[in-house]
Amino acid sequence: MQALLYCCCGVDVHENMIEACILKGESDNPKILHRQFKTLQDDLISFTLWLYENECYHIAMESTGVYWRPVYEAIETYSHYVESVIVTNAYEMRNLPGRKTDIKDAEWIATLLRHGLLRHSFIPEKNIRNLREASRLYKKMVAEKSRFSNRIEKLLQAHGFKLSSVLSDILCKSGRNILNVLADRGSLTATDISQCLKGKTKCSAEEIHSAVSGELNEYERQMLKLLLRRITTLDEDIVSVLDIMASMAQPYTVQLSQIDSVIGIDRKAALLILAEISASPQDNFSTSERLCSWAGLSPRNDESAGKVKSRKILPGNPYIKSILCQVAWVAASNRKNNFGQWFWSHQGKMGKKKAIVAVSRKILTTIYVLLRDGTFYDPVVALSHIR
Repeated sequence: MQALLYCCCGVDVHENMIEACILKGESDNPKILHRQFKTLQDDLISFTLWLYENECYHIAMESTGVYWRPVYEAIETYSHYVESVIVTNAYEMRNLPGRKTDIKDAEWIATLLRHGLLRHSFIPEKNIRNLREASRLYKKMVAEKSRFSNRIEKLLQAHGFKLSSVLSDILCKSGRNILNVLADRGSLTATDISQCLKGKTKCSAEEIHSAVSGELNEYERQMLKLLLRRITTLDEDIVSVLDIMASMAQPYTVQLSQIDSVIGIDRKAALLILAEISASPQDNFSTSERLCSWAGLSPRNDESAGKVKSRKILPGNPYIKSILCQVAWVAASNRKNNFGQWFWSHQGKMGKKKAIVAVSRKILTTIYVLLRDGTFYDPVVALSHIR
């Protein structure tokens, strides 16, 4: 096979070291240069200088956990002469037949790059990468808060407190007041319940008092206090992460407003979506279909001998997929908008879950069109692009 690049470098990334291999020449037997570098910053700078000395302007590496990031950012910072840096999916690379051992990793990556057999992963600009890191931390914190909330519910149920039966959310303002008094005193009177309730509740004060008429001993109160303290800390941390994300996203105020203009999306959801697809997805995805495929919102194409084997959606990016599905449920809850009308007219024959995935795809397609064209959401214009 004819080589497409005269000089290129393959990098096998590990936690504490990288193995680099440069291939030079157009013949079938190119010159091979091997070097090993540590992943400390000084060594990464030496790595970029080594690339410059050998006039190597095309680099490829595996997307190994988070270990590729400092290597990628070192090349991005210190190697302005580099023409292309490819971070490729290790799964796709291993599907190509060839020598795949620890010793030959870097050389094999360079060989694939040299013959144009590698596809680059979507790597946004550094500010978006940092925003994405913060958004995923936010998601983890929200999940952790949910776990502690469930732990409080288990503690209450184990000791006969049926607070979740009389309050839609045990961590609402009224619920927290009740839990704080319960953690301090171990039991609740009817007067305590009346003083704790703020706003409307689905059950009366008498019904709530009947549901929480048990008693906690000293050790059970201590456990409840620990759980409540953890929930309060997580709430504060979640607000801090959102503030950090808002500060990071200041250069993308217009793009956030464009995403926010879509039905079902608020400012927080717009931040999370921006962190995953970047402010200009059209630069990395030529069509909205490719973006939807990357997000995992496209049906699988698996057909043989005229028989369809599977139409299950692709794995894709789980973060953007989960955000868009949540947004889709909000949009579909109102039957008066276009997304809601489509959902309720199709969910009967295809099922609610499949219909929600379809609405998520339509929302992502709309966002792509808005960011590409620099416009804001209009039900007639935007949906004319959706198939």
